[in-house]
Amino acid sequence: MSGAFNFLGMTLQGDPAAPSSLADMLEVFELLKPKPSSHPLMRIGDNCDGSYLVPEDLDGIAACFSPGVNNFKHFEDTLVDTYGIDCHMCDYSSDVQNFQTPLKEGRQTFQKKWLDVKTEGDNISFDDWISEYAPTGDLLLQMDIEGAEYRNLLSISEAALSRFRIIILEVHGLEYIKSALVLRNVLAPTFKRLAGFFSVTHAHPNNCCGDFAIPGTGIRIPNVLELTYIRKDRLTAPEYTPLLPHPLDVSQNVRNKPPLFLGEEWLEKGRPLESKLKMMEDRLEGLISAKAAQPASVSADQGDLILRSLHTLTEKAAVLAGQPEGAADQTRDVAAGRRYVLSSSYGETSNTGHIHQSDTFFFHTGFGNNQFIQVDLGRIHNIDRIRIANRADACFDRARSLFAILSTGGDPNRESVFYVHTPAAFLSGAARECDLTIPTSPARFVTLVSAAETALHLSDLKIFAVD
Repeated sequence: MSGAFNFLGMTLQGDPAAPSSLADMLEVFELLKPKPSSHPLMRIGDNCDGSYLVPEDLDGIAACFSPGVNNFKHFEDTLVDTYGIDCHMCDYSSDVQNFQTPLKEGRQTFQKKWLDVKTEGDNISFDDWISEYAPTGDLLLQMDIEGAEYRNLLSISEAALSRFRIIILEVHGLEYIKSALVLRNVLAPTFKRLAGFFSVTHAHPNNCCGDFAIPGTGIRIPNVLELTYIRKDRLTAPEYTPLLPHPLDVSQNVRNKPPLFLGEEWLEKGRPLESKLKMMEDRLEGLISAKAAQPASVSADQGDLILRSLHTLTEKAAVLAGQPEGAADQTRDVAAGRRYVLSSSYGETSNTGHIHQSDTFFFHTGFGNNQFIQVDLGRIHNIDRIRIANRADACFDRARSLFAILSTGGDPNRESVFYVHTPAAFLSGAARECDLTIPTSPARFVTLVSAAETALHLSDLKIFAVD
């Protein structure tokens, strides 16, 4: 049925249900496939969403433009601090006062505007934005704007587009490759235009939204795909073949969903061993994350925990006796910034978050039995000490009957359980902190659980490792 069809803010005239030809779909697929590069890749950011693989070719880049911020700018902070690249950001849905890190004066700018085809009202165009902040020099583009990428990449002038040396781009709605209307008017023109100036050097599937198959083929394409482009004049001797997945790729953009991989159809040659190993690691990571997302299996029966903690200490008493004096001085806190999950939440607070110090408390469970906080350290560490800081303003005695459960994420029968002695001074508020020193124990997940009927709320949690 013909008519007006809105595709990610672009009005198209025609029938979106009319199918694309196989030839047209395969042509676009070829434009998405990574090609050999002259530069190795590096990751800017931690192993989480918002981190990207970038060619090691940043010297001389005048500025980075980042439309789509969502109050997170760790990528842009690293560009400033490590590579001396100024960063300019815009996002109407963000507010500078809500940024996780403040703007770096003289090096970062922010405009509360949408990037769009014309500068008017709450919108700013690519050309006007670039002209205002970086009239000369090579640029870097990092863009994740939830589908608005197409109309902006089609409307930017060739003069401005060709100034980007590197483009980090997240593209959305790729399942519409099966619609002839969208493919011919949006997808094919966008990727053909980019191919005129740039070469794809890396592709990473975002596991947020699954994938689909091109009908009649075994080729699967993710609905959301992260692409790394480099300008063609930067290609001299393409010696770095694409690695899919790359060992530096983010394991999971969305932690509670299984990892997603591009098939071998995306590669000109077979998948190398290092990519196969990365796939195995990411699948294991996904299984461990899935287990961590089901924390209700933690048992807080006091008798059972006491017996398990006695069993753990019996097994590890010799290890504890053998630990050298002063070993604690060689440890480091591996919990700061790590993700946690709670058994329940209180009021309108969240049952997930990231470990950080607070003047009062940084989490609050509901009331009842089996209340706990479970921390994912990201990988297995050798833990030898845990420090908790009690709630700072009131209700100090709720942090009682505590046990620490350490797990590698594998066999639950091999978990280590330790009783956390909270002295009277801690429970009265006279002492703020309490330490638990344990035999060095491997763990990725650390759970603090109370065997009492209470609510848990701490102002800080530190987990020290010797590795």
